[in-house]
Amino acid sequence: MNKQISGRSAAAAAIAVTALLGLAGCSSADADEAGKKAAAAAGSSSGPIDRGGLGKGGPCRDAMQHITDAGQKLTAEAADRAKATATLASFAQQFAADSDRIRNPEAKQAAKQLGEVYGRLAESAKTNQSPDLKALPAQVQSAIAALSACAATE
Repeated sequence: MNKQISGRSAAAAAIAVTALLGLAGCSSADADEAGKKAAAAAGSSSGPIDRGGLGKGGPCRDAMQHITDAGQKLTAEAADRAKATATLASFAQQFAADSDRIRNPEAKQAAKQLGEVYGRLAESAKTNQSPDLKALPAQVQSAIAALSACAATE
């Protein structure tokens, strides 16, 4: 299960970053090509994904599923800035709610960090500004690592 969770989180991170690059102003051709590569990576990195529903395992696993859901939804909506911006804001709130339910201090902070990242990305998209893509990957990766470690113990 731990291997499935870490593969899923890596794939979700790749998909989310691809979608965010599309929002940041890359050409649609570049975003489409990157999306295809991320989707191929997602399909090959984790095997079948258990979609048995949230609540099976605990709040960290729920947060990991939300990461996957956000990546997939943002990828699907990358061509529609308004929808993608609303989705970013929605997942910012979701990760804040996840943070409230998580007891593990590192994972709690990780979910809060993801909420802040998605909130900043929503604001950047809303104001048509490019987000700080230098810090983003490290922030997302550290949050995913902490949530993945917590999910593995649930």
